[in-house]
Amino acid sequence: MENRNLKDMTIRDMEAFDAGRKISGREKARNMSIKYKIASMTILVALIPMIVLTALMLFFYNRAIMQRADNQINENIRIMSDRITSVLANGELCSNNLTIEFSGYYNDKSMKQVTRDNKIISQLSQSLLIYNGISSIVFLDKFGRMYTTDPALTDLKMEILDSDYVKNLSGEGGKTIMMEQAKNPMNREGKEIITMGKHVINIVTGVPIGYIFINMDKNYLIESSQSEISYYFLYDTDGNFVSETEKKDKIYEDTQLIESLFSTKQNLIKYNNESYLIAKDEVKGFAWTIVGITNLNRFNVTGKDLQFILLTTGTVTAILLLISVLFSTNYVTHPLKILHDGAEQIAEGDMSFRFRFKYKDEIGRLGRIFNYMTQRNLELLQQVDEEAKKKREYELALIQEQVKPHFLYNTLDIIIMLIEMNRAKEASRVTKKLANYYRNSLSGSEEIVTIEREIQIIRDYLDLQTMRYNDKFSYEIDVEDAIKNASIPKMTLQPLVENAIYHGLKNKEGWGKITVTGRADGEVALIQVSDDGIGMSEDERDKLEQLLEDDKLFDDEKKKLRQEAEITSHDSTKGGSHFGLYSVARRIKLYFGREFGVSIESKENIGTTIKIRVPQGALLHDQNYDC
Repeated sequence: MENRNLKDMTIRDMEAFDAGRKISGREKARNMSIKYKIASMTILVALIPMIVLTALMLFFYNRAIMQRADNQINENIRIMSDRITSVLANGELCSNNLTIEFSGYYNDKSMKQVTRDNKIISQLSQSLLIYNGISSIVFLDKFGRMYTTDPALTDLKMEILDSDYVKNLSGEGGKTIMMEQAKNPMNREGKEIITMGKHVINIVTGVPIGYIFINMDKNYLIESSQSEISYYFLYDTDGNFVSETEKKDKIYEDTQLIESLFSTKQNLIKYNNESYLIAKDEVKGFAWTIVGITNLNRFNVTGKDLQFILLTTGTVTAILLLISVLFSTNYVTHPLKILHDGAEQIAEGDMSFRFRFKYKDEIGRLGRIFNYMTQRNLELLQQVDEEAKKKREYELALIQEQVKPHFLYNTLDIIIMLIEMNRAKEASRVTKKLANYYRNSLSGSEEIVTIEREIQIIRDYLDLQTMRYNDKFSYEIDVEDAIKNASIPKMTLQPLVENAIYHGLKNKEGWGKITVTGRADGEVALIQVSDDGIGMSEDERDKLEQLLEDDKLFDDEKKKLRQEAEITSHDSTKGGSHFGLYSVARRIKLYFGREFGVSIESKENIGTTIKIRVPQGALLHDQNYDC
């Protein structure tokens, strides 16, 4: 048995191989069934139910803590967001109402300036009391007069007027906009403010009156809930930091962390071995964002006790799991990985790969089955490949044999006739052309040639035919240089030119012309053989085209032979056959694939065009004949 070749052994033979040999206890363990191995691991895990219980308790406890903390911080953020929205809305409403009031003051031409000044100051003071959250209001009219509820801002008049913010307000058409925090000229040391500005335009005349600035205390926008565990930040539309609550933790002094809170997608982060919960809300109508961050370690006051339980039980669990992992890796997972990798290698085409398992469990048996199947598949593939190669060779030989040079006999008759008429010089010229034609078409053993060489073959052929039918037709060849090095089966164009003469021009009354053109069409070389002969009927063309395009033509040999007989029978009434056209289409598909081949365009009494599509590239060195 040991000397037998693997390909001569059956699966039963391989399983029985070396069955009588004595095996050790270690080998028995390796050969143990997978179900017993899995059962052993299950028993091991079943001894630690307390760990599972502890883990579940910790999980549900932490989830409850997370939910409670999340609800609390989200509720606080919602309240703050509503308050900030209200303050900003008050600022916008205040600026709009002041615009209305000031328009009335400036439209009253009878009002003295002193009276107008008093009314403006009074209106600013009243608005400060009416609208909650506003710390001060500044009005600069078009004459350069400044009115403010905060005398400390009086000295900033020129700085405010010269700021880019005021220039930008002029182009906003009376819309209230937020001043960029970093460039706010009304900021003072120890008191930063947020400013909303408006270009005041007279609502009656449309003439600019001046500028209104609504100031809000930055620290007022976000107030701490006096909690030691939560902290809040306010960001503007561009993610710039606007305001914050009082610092209570070192984490809030980390500038890089604070800048990242605006864009982060995480709702839980780790910092200095502590966990922080993050929540966000948008200030409606102003596209500002408020971010809250809560220290879960301080929120969860009993978490340390549970961590101790988890640490104790986790240590025991880790030791047992380590044992389980080592066992599963050495006795189950590793062999399965070898089987998986080997199967992939075989699937990728490496039929020489063989498994070398020492076990006799299910994995070992599966490996030996794979070896047997791989060997059998390799033998079958080699057999199929040899048969396919022989079939292709026989088929191509048959097709090449059937493409007969029918004009040879007629050309020899012409040579004999010219000799009998003592026209030796012309006979010599015809003979030389005939020799050149056969030298190009028959010399060499290659089956694939360049389009340039194929063109030379048909040029010699057409020269011979024009000598024979000198009063019947002319020809023209126009092929782009870009495709002359593309590959094409030898003797592809000659049968098409021959068909054009015998089926298109021979029976035509008057002079005819054959045109051969070639051009690049993307990655395809397109060659056309056209004649202005008698053409063919629509039914005849459709039937011939259907036969050429039918994919079953390449899979069903019986149908192929029947179709060949139909073509020959169909064309016999014209004194010829379209077998040459069929053979060209067949050979192109055999060499290059079904996406390439031949198509027909023809109209009765107008002419016929045969189009050939082949890959645009250099000569094939390893042709793919799989159709």
